[in-house]
Amino acid sequence: MQTLQSNIALPQNTKIEVESGFQTKSPLMKDIYRKVKSIANLDMHLVLIGEIGVGKKSLAHAIHKISRRAKGPFHSFYCINANEEEFKAAFWEQVHVENEHLHLRYDVLEKASNGILYLNKFSDLSNEFMLNIIDSYIHGCNQLFRYNIATSPRLIISVNQDSFQQLIKTEAWTKLLALLNPVSIMIPPLRERREDIFALILAFIEDAKRSEPAWSHLSITDDAMRECLAYRWPGNVLQLKNAILQGALLSQGQLIKSHHLPFSMNWQLPYQDE
Repeated sequence: MQTLQSNIALPQNTKIEVESGFQTKSPLMKDIYRKVKSIANLDMHLVLIGEIGVGKKSLAHAIHKISRRAKGPFHSFYCINANEEEFKAAFWEQVHVENEHLHLRYDVLEKASNGILYLNKFSDLSNEFMLNIIDSYIHGCNQLFRYNIATSPRLIISVNQDSFQQLIKTEAWTKLLALLNPVSIMIPPLRERREDIFALILAFIEDAKRSEPAWSHLSITDDAMRECLAYRWPGNVLQLKNAILQGALLSQGQLIKSHHLPFSMNWQLPYQDE
């Protein structure tokens, strides 16, 4: 069990501070949000780097909402689930005949036109596929948006921290920097911004209550809250969210106790008698 100390005092101030439109109490995240707000409307491409579950996609959505592209689409492409044929259909140019004229189509680029194209799990691809995507983006934008470059999709690229050191040694990374000149943002893991855990738990409980009317009285005991605050959360925000959801299910939407938390956090059976 990866925990810190168990005799943790619960925070007295449950109100989470708002920094540049984002909610956080962490100095690390406040600094990131200031940077994000300063570049949100500059249309620069972004690379978001962080561990699995750290909240890269949530940050990408937040950037979209505060940017000048907020009214445009947010199109996410999950890179590692696509096979070669799906890649070709999504990124390679397709010739279409319309009104007896030939037109080149780029499916993913057109879906994200005037908005954001989020490349999820980009760093988990082979170097060849990464190069294909970069080339397709450059060529496709030159074809589709050469008369109005402002409507071409803005790229936000998701990079897993474990893959980052290998990625920067590849030809794809060199080409990405040379052609797209993205801004890279490192997102710290939850264990390095522990100030936000308490408020995140309360937010996830409120989300659960809104999603299931029968859970309107859902809450959490002080002991269970202390266990959550003490835990290191190797799976980051996503793991925390799943833990609270499991607690809501096993407590039948009532009071989340320590034994309702996942096995990785305590040794007791979650289905023991009350």
